[in-house]
Amino acid sequence: MKAMYLREKAMDTFVLLQASWPVNKASQLVRLLKPTHVIVHRTDPRDYYYLYTVAEALRDLAAAPDEMSVHEAFNLHEHQATPTLDGYARLGAAPDRVVMVEEGQVNGFFDAAAAPPQSAPRSRGMTDLKDAAPITRSLSAEFPEQVRLEETHSLLVSLSIEMGKGPALPIALPSGSKVEVVVQPRLGFALEGIGEGTLTVSGTDEMLPLQFKLKAIALGPGRVRILAFHLGQPLGTVTLAPVVVEATEPASAERRSHEERVEPTSIGQPDFSLLILEDHAGGKPSFTFKLSAMDSALDLNFKSFGPITLRTDPLLYFEEFFKDIETMDLRTAEGRTKAELHLGAKGAHLFETVVPQDLQAQLWSLWSPRNRIRSIQVQSEEPWIPWELCKLQGRENGRIVEGPFLCEAFAMTRWLLETPLKPHLTLKKMALVVPSDSRLPFAPKEEDYVLSLAGGNRSVEKVRARFAELISTLAKGEYDGWHFTGHGGFRAPDPNRSVMFLENAEEMTPEDLSGSVRNLGLARPLVFLNACQIGNSAMSLTGIGGWAAKFLRAGAGAFMGAYWSIYDQAAHDFAKAFYGQMLSGKTVGVAVQAARAEVKASGDPTWLAYTVFAHPLARVA
Repeated sequence: MKAMYLREKAMDTFVLLQASWPVNKASQLVRLLKPTHVIVHRTDPRDYYYLYTVAEALRDLAAAPDEMSVHEAFNLHEHQATPTLDGYARLGAAPDRVVMVEEGQVNGFFDAAAAPPQSAPRSRGMTDLKDAAPITRSLSAEFPEQVRLEETHSLLVSLSIEMGKGPALPIALPSGSKVEVVVQPRLGFALEGIGEGTLTVSGTDEMLPLQFKLKAIALGPGRVRILAFHLGQPLGTVTLAPVVVEATEPASAERRSHEERVEPTSIGQPDFSLLILEDHAGGKPSFTFKLSAMDSALDLNFKSFGPITLRTDPLLYFEEFFKDIETMDLRTAEGRTKAELHLGAKGAHLFETVVPQDLQAQLWSLWSPRNRIRSIQVQSEEPWIPWELCKLQGRENGRIVEGPFLCEAFAMTRWLLETPLKPHLTLKKMALVVPSDSRLPFAPKEEDYVLSLAGGNRSVEKVRARFAELISTLAKGEYDGWHFTGHGGFRAPDPNRSVMFLENAEEMTPEDLSGSVRNLGLARPLVFLNACQIGNSAMSLTGIGGWAAKFLRAGAGAFMGAYWSIYDQAAHDFAKAFYGQMLSGKTVGVAVQAARAEVKASGDPTWLAYTVFAHPLARVA
């Protein structure tokens, strides 16, 4: 009998409470969301988690005064903390109660005494093409469940006609289509040799599998990720969680895989896709680039560039990078001219330092008024680099010539690896959140404009910017658009502690988008956090470990936010231009590109501040 991972039985019907909250805030949230369980997060002296049934939690909360802290009401002690495990821990070895924590975030829990909720089975999503009849194949990855330390074993990745007995990634593509495979050891293993290969979808016999060599280098739970792509677009992920045991222990030969699927894509693909894979070289972040183009004449199918290695701490570097932009003096025409030159220099330097030279030349050749290349999607898992701000440059007649910024030259969007693409947006029921005490002069104008978008089959409803009301409304999953206007702030070094400031000094953090609040993704909303933070000298709301990742992983169809402090009027103008373009039928990529161009004319660097996570060809249906 095969072992079962914790994530396969974990539940997400919980509400996350902070130990520092007052009892009345916690009680209100629990009663509004009606979860089955409550998880309390304590951060002093380190992270501890405490799992309760909702009955247990309400009992202790009811017995405590309203202003008492949750910490005191539950009488939290370190020795009482609920054990935490990774989602790929073996369920058979898990205690009866456990909190599932992955990459520092609570993603679920297991309670042996609680029956899992009944839910409809999820569809086995596939990626298809509209131009040819697809055939179905199963992408599987085989590797031992246990491997002895220092031993090397083969990882076999194949496309099969049969679905097989274990989990597998279903793929639907026309016969002859290429499936690019990338193997990434994440924990406990190292590649020996090449970590990439290509499989071909065949309409007849099964093809020979790709073979990769993995060496066990560290004892304990391991992790290996297999990414699948077609023409640069993600098909899905297979994750392996083998355990590395002592060389003297017997090792199991059982093989198993776990799949993460993407959803059907039928609206076409961007002109080209840039995949950025992170690794480490000498303890420093290293990046390899894969460029794919829809136009076969360009001969760009998963073409590799790099790697490049960052020599300084990227978090500290880009905090200073954005702080420098925030302090530019824009009060005079001379100041705005200097700011434009300064931004150009920063963009050119970024392009020269984080983009390999051969890729620089390739991107320069792709950008041309005569070229049909218009849209680009950047898929990346690093949280620091504002790829939008890279300023194209090349050589002509022996001289260096500067071009536009990457986000100016192309209809550009970003996306996160392992997160299902959402190619369709609706915007039929939008939610508007504007704190009444933000004191932003243009906030009322932006509020009036967003409310004016209502009409026909579209409604726009105000949601009060109070914590409990906002969280409970998100959890309903009824709104396919969320627009926030106000203040936000980044809290280094953990982007999951970043804040949106609500009314009456209440705060909301990315961590609050946990448990049942993740139902916000049921409507696949476009989320636009138009947060102005003038005077704050830190990165804004888009750290990939923060707001963007939490909304997208909850199921949002698109996310927009600013890298740095943005100016009130320019932020209003950008929002107005963006929605005007989107609701006139433009794609997300084109709408953002046009909005940038409109705001750029004012001389305010806000036009470059926005990052957009979406399918670049998505439209409002």
